[in-house]
Amino acid sequence: MRIRTKHQLITAALIASVVVSIAAMVIHTQRKMLKTQSLQRLSALMEGAARIAKESFDSRDRLMAISYLKFLQKEHPELAFASVSYGGHVSNIGEESDGLIYLESSAFPAGKPVRYTISAYPSPSGAATGDLQVSTAGVSLSVSGKATVAIEEPPASLGVSVRLGFVKKMIDSEVERALDPLMRWTAGIAGGFMLLSFFINIWVAKLLTGPIEMLAKATGLLAAGRLDVQVPVRTKDEVGALTASFNSMSGRLKELVESREDILHTLTHEINTPLNGLKGYLELWQDGKLPPDPEQNRHVIGTMIVAVLRMETSLGNALSLFRAENKALSKEELRPVQVEEVFAQTLTMFAPMAREKNITLVPLHKAIKGCVTAPEELIKQIVVNLVSNAIKYAQEGGQLRVGLHDNPKELMFYVSNTGRGIPPEDIPHLFTKFYRSHEDRASGKRIPGTGLGLNIVRRAVKALNGRVYVTSKVGEKTMFLVRLPKAAGKISDTGAGL
Repeated sequence: MRIRTKHQLITAALIASVVVSIAAMVIHTQRKMLKTQSLQRLSALMEGAARIAKESFDSRDRLMAISYLKFLQKEHPELAFASVSYGGHVSNIGEESDGLIYLESSAFPAGKPVRYTISAYPSPSGAATGDLQVSTAGVSLSVSGKATVAIEEPPASLGVSVRLGFVKKMIDSEVERALDPLMRWTAGIAGGFMLLSFFINIWVAKLLTGPIEMLAKATGLLAAGRLDVQVPVRTKDEVGALTASFNSMSGRLKELVESREDILHTLTHEINTPLNGLKGYLELWQDGKLPPDPEQNRHVIGTMIVAVLRMETSLGNALSLFRAENKALSKEELRPVQVEEVFAQTLTMFAPMAREKNITLVPLHKAIKGCVTAPEELIKQIVVNLVSNAIKYAQEGGQLRVGLHDNPKELMFYVSNTGRGIPPEDIPHLFTKFYRSHEDRASGKRIPGTGLGLNIVRRAVKALNGRVYVTSKVGEKTMFLVRLPKAAGKISDTGAGL
């Protein structure tokens, strides 16, 4: 069962129970109030009948009470039984039964004397005195010592009593008739409220579960390969946070997949070009069609080495990006690395490429040494990509120079070339994957390479807690400077670094 259906059923059940409970409580309270009013009305009839019976007894007109009771019975059909008693003589109108509500009242004749007997006891002095006073206000008696008073009222047989019996079913029916409009109104209001709450429940359920359903649908599309799927964030609650996280995840997945595809496409292009050239030279060599001149042979072999080197660099850069971006350095990888030896090996490796463009390589002086504790692979990635990038962008017949400076706290090295330089607006984007300068894009000219080298340099320098800087003068030269700490911790520097 869907979450929306569950929510609607549970909410509808709760609303129905609350509405029914309130309606039942209102009807019960109103029924109780109407019954109380009916009893009050019956009590008022009883009081009127008792008053008439007393007046009839005082005036010794027995027919007055009986006539009044018959009048009441005619005016009030619910009065099924009436009885009046005079001094022990009982007159009944109707018959008694179990289904009647009985009310009874008694009265004594006006002016009937009441006998008071006062017994006085002597005081401790032995004398009992009393003072009786009679006036129009009443009788008062003052007695010293102890005294008791006994009151003798007239017997009940000398008074009058009235007993009325009302049909309970008729009283209840009257209550129900009075209650019927209220029940209809209550049922109408309850039904209207439940109908309104039903539509509100549907709206609230859609509001609450809509984003979840959209997320579920988007997840299915993402699983099916739709990496561009995004879910609109409409709330700021937990569901909104989940939706934002999903969008971020989807965007990140799309970015990673596109990055992998770009790397593969670029890598395919970068490998195919030198591979075709290498294949062509090898076929010429196989067919014996290479020129016999040793100098030309050296040129062909150098070109083949450059092609292999380009493929090796492209593959190395791609593999570096396929690894974990924030891989933690293990202690086993840390070892002293002689950076001048890395530079020497790299310059030797790229010498054929430099000769292809007639670029002069200025190596480090033999006396310059520099050591840093780091994974050797990361140092090689930095140096190889900086040298390769400098050769690609150096001008024909230009120069490539490297430098190294070592001190107790950090090691610094640089790679510079003479060439067209880098415009200031391109410098902040140099380390972005696949970035090409405005000049390259405008001219349509493609520099060989995957566009990943400088990005890998930045990753490697960051992994070593170092900084990399770029300085360039358009039309003259460009220099990349790397600073790596000797000890753990980042280098604190106020200069502009990337």
